[in-house]
Amino acid sequence: MESASTPTTGPAKPRARRGRPPELGLAERRRHQLVESACAVFAEHGYETASMSDVAKHAGVGQGTVYRYFPSKRELLDHVLDHGVERMLDAVTGGEATQAESLEDLSGQISGIAERLFTLIEAEPNLLKLVLVEASAIDDELKARLLGLENTLSAMMASYLDKGVRAGWLREDLDTEMVAHGMNSMVVPGFLLALRGDATAERRARYVTTLTSFVMFGLRGPEAA
Repeated sequence: MESASTPTTGPAKPRARRGRPPELGLAERRRHQLVESACAVFAEHGYETASMSDVAKHAGVGQGTVYRYFPSKRELLDHVLDHGVERMLDAVTGGEATQAESLEDLSGQISGIAERLFTLIEAEPNLLKLVLVEASAIDDELKARLLGLENTLSAMMASYLDKGVRAGWLREDLDTEMVAHGMNSMVVPGFLLALRGDATAERRARYVTTLTSFVMFGLRGPEAA
């Protein structure tokens, strides 16, 4: 009598997961949501005082969800700064991809930059205060990042000025690098004016006029005289 052989089977197949498949782009949207909430919380309460649980509560998620995407509050702050810097750069460029072709163009662009920055500060004063004032005092790395932002903005402006020098509508002896840093420095009092809540319509107009006058009468070359 033949003995029954033990049947052989292959490796067990994993069961198919039930439920809906992961939503495309959900992780990216969640990260953006948490950064937006962190912007609001850090700006309102200050970075040192705010907690990850505050961010979670604002976003309407569990605290574990926040840590899943951002392992620490310091890392989350990096993303908040990226968001704030992006907003500032958008205000500076205004979506303009072309450089100035004349002194009048440059003057108009600088006037537009000043107006857009005033508008941004008035709309989100706490966020800008966090990015420009509070963050630089947290550690040396953040201070270096903010100094790098100033260098980036100065390099952008210097490239505009270089073009004007070559075209003859700016002075040929212009030290474009130093002038660009100086023009950025002129923006600082405007920031402080707005952050203090003192940027009335009249003072705002005076400030913008001063900036544009600096360009029109301080930088013009012989062909623009």
